[in-house]
Amino acid sequence: MADEVVPVREAPAPWREVFRGRRGRLTAGLLLLEALVAVQSLVVATIMPDVRADLGMVQLYGLVFTATGLATIASIPIVGKAIDRFGTKRVLAPVLAIFTLGLVVSATAPAMPVVLLGQFLIGAGGGGLYALSLGTVAKMYPDRLRPRVLALLATMWILPGLVGPPVGAAIASTIGWRWAFIAPIPVLLATWLLIAPVLDLVPRPETVAGGLSLRWPLQLMVGAAFVFASITAVAWWVPVAVAVGLAIGLPALRRIAPPGTFRAAPGPGAIGASAFLLSVSFLAMNAFLTLMLTRVRGLSLAAAGASITIATVTWALGALWQSNRAGELPLSRLTGVGAVMLFVGQAAVASTLWIQVPLAVAYGGWGVVGAGMGIAFATIPLAAMRASGSGDEGEELSAVLLMDMLGVATGAGLGGAAIAMSDALGAPLRTGLAGAFAVALVAAAALIAITPRIPSGSPDAQPGT
Repeated sequence: MADEVVPVREAPAPWREVFRGRRGRLTAGLLLLEALVAVQSLVVATIMPDVRADLGMVQLYGLVFTATGLATIASIPIVGKAIDRFGTKRVLAPVLAIFTLGLVVSATAPAMPVVLLGQFLIGAGGGGLYALSLGTVAKMYPDRLRPRVLALLATMWILPGLVGPPVGAAIASTIGWRWAFIAPIPVLLATWLLIAPVLDLVPRPETVAGGLSLRWPLQLMVGAAFVFASITAVAWWVPVAVAVGLAIGLPALRRIAPPGTFRAAPGPGAIGASAFLLSVSFLAMNAFLTLMLTRVRGLSLAAAGASITIATVTWALGALWQSNRAGELPLSRLTGVGAVMLFVGQAAVASTLWIQVPLAVAYGGWGVVGAGMGIAFATIPLAAMRASGSGDEGEELSAVLLMDMLGVATGAGLGGAAIAMSDALGAPLRTGLAGAFAVALVAAAALIAITPRIPSGSPDAQPGT
């Protein structure tokens, strides 16, 4: 086990401190951005059937979400490095502009390929906002306030999780799905007006020397496109496409990922590997949970969706609990607690593939998974912030966020591959779901094994004081 610096035990910071003075205005703006991205992602998932019915080309349906994810993979490291080079104030406007352009392109799309372009731009802007928000937290807030801000960001998904899908459905069924892309634009403008005047609070980079290389993020995106666009197919060419994708993407990933990530080396490598495994585990089950509840256990879509709502609430509660413990417990232990809860909850959900197991086990298990995710998901970026060097917070934190996004794509991709393979072999859906859930459990077990290597770091009270 790596030597670990345990934070000095101290009372959690009062919530009011994150909303005090001009810094409070910045906090409000970051929370509004988080809520906006959350609503948009949930609304798009809701209205896509109407988009497909209007524009056709059902074969491109899944690629809409793939395009968003691939753009996120590229934009996170680019924006993370950019805020270290040029400062948050100079980066925010272009990122918001890209997100807004994606909304406009999607809203005016005459055909499904144009929707793909719009979603690619939305993914690029959304990934950039993700990196910018957490980079700002790392640069602006002292360590004692960071858990509070991260917990608040997690709670910004509760209301969108409750109202986003029905609002999206209402818009699509009344004034039309295109307005679901137009509606967020005034909120983006309001957010800019809220944040821009206080961005001078964020420490500026000491120098803007040095270029901003786009090669490695774009090369990684291309390699990932080959891999994730092919692994859900069952054809002779799939191994060839995967090999090409890995040959393109792995050299770029080695350049961008935290050092030691591939072997989960103690320190930044373990942090990056933990971010990857956490997302692999969660998405390999989350992406197919409602499918299992509706197709295997016979629930309605509304009843199955209640499990997602439960996890959204328990996720926020887990993050709030974590914010009260991050100043007194080692971050490795906090991540371990979240990982164990993730494994136990997923094992409970997987057991409901057998009809004799009561459905209450699935709902309770997924609630435990949500709480575990709230604890671990908030702790990993905090560990990255503590481990990052002064002035390089954006670049180093974005490398961890990139591993998170790769985990999302990998978990969903491997789970989808398991289901596609079982279908091609004529096996029942339950077999494919069992394969996807096995991926989730193996990733959670691996995460438990490496959490002792996560450093707590030394709490830094300098930013924003």
